[in-house]
Amino acid sequence: MNKYPYDTTYDPPLPVCHVALKSPTTEECVILTAVVDTGADATIVPLRYLHQVGARRAYEAQLRSHWGERRTVFLHVVELQIGEVSLPGIYAVGDELGDDVVLGRDVLNRLRLLLDGPAEMMELLT
Repeated sequence: MNKYPYDTTYDPPLPVCHVALKSPTTEECVILTAVVDTGADATIVPLRYLHQVGARRAYEAQLRSHWGERRTVFLHVVELQIGEVSLPGIYAVGDELGDDVVLGRDVLNRLRLLLDGPAEMMELLT
């Protein structure tokens, strides 16, 4: 069982966790802090990290923001490791503009999580 404190630099505090990002075709790995976002459909990773690990583009897709605007994005195949849980074959959206790694429901629905808002703690249950 892994516990992660919420990031209290946000108001209100935000659940986050550490994620190892890997490409299936290289040995490169980077450890990142990711926002846990149950409202996001997809996992989003800044493009510079995808390039750093050598992740390759899989295909083009359309992404719609919560404001309704659409834009063309590229999905990259990656492997994520969160605590002891390894998640191969994740299609991550390459973000050219942002700095945040966002774990969306495509990843979160594969995990057992406890979001304890009053304690400002997230637990990854295995």
